Amino acid sequence: MANKENPNTYKKKTNAKRRKKRLFYKRLRRLAVIAVLAVVLALAVKAVVGKKDDSSSSYLPSSQSSSMAPSSSAASDNKPDKGEFATLVNVHHPLEEDFDVTTREIKGTGKLFDVRAADRLEKMLDDAARAGYPMYLVSTYRTIDYQKGLYNNKVNEYLNMGYDQRTAESEAAKWVAIPGTSEHNLGLAADIVSSTWYNSHSDLTQDFEETEHFKWLYENCADYGFILRFPKGKESITEIVYEPWHYRYVGQEVAHYIMENEITLEEFWED
Repeated sequence: MANKENPNTYKKKTNAKRRKKRLFYKRLRRLAVIAVLAVVLALAVKAVVGKKDDSSSSYLPSSQSSSMAPSSSAASDNKPDKGEFATLVNVHHPLEEDFDVTTREIKGTGKLFDVRAADRLEKMLDDAARAGYPMYLVSTYRTIDYQKGLYNNKVNEYLNMGYDQRTAESEAAKWVAIPGTSEHNLGLAADIVSSTWYNSHSDLTQDFEETEHFKWLYENCADYGFILRFPKGKESITEIVYEPWHYRYVGQEVAHYIMENEITLEEFWED
């Protein structure tokens, strides 16, 4: 007859197995916790690095961000057609002598604009006001004769400061376009500032760029088909001083292309 195992011995063996089993599962759980923590830590590090990379590219100083913006040639592959509104008007591309435009009044302003784009200007002004940035329309369409008066007045200012005729005309042209070369004669340009800013200034000056109204216009104008026509840092190309108040209608597709690539209308026309 076989000998039966001592109950105490069996109990000790059973308890030992249980302890080993508990120890095994305890170690297994510990390893699982360590693995989970490692995954969480890796994801956290990835998120932090990604956020750092995004912020470094989104908040570059203006001097760096503009240098990294694609040039007109680099972005030419997806350049839209010029369309009917992107007419280039400057000292090198004056309007034809027989140029004519049909205009209508921008509601509530007494100012005239090309009838084909007047609703887009009204929409931009209305949306700006709803966003908390009411604007003031300083100037839109000008006749050639009216432009002549503005230009001659500016020339006389320089003559009175002691400049000779040729230099006075050259300096005046940096601020007031020579008649026939002004976008205001085209009927698609608008000088826009805020009402409060205009009431506290005797003339249009570059410090308008420091206002929240300018920021709204700059960030949203392309959605309505407008561009900031004479941007800072592009004076050698436009031959016009920086004008944070001057917006030009070119059509929505062209406007987005120009604003996103930080180029001028002159650069857009380059092959």
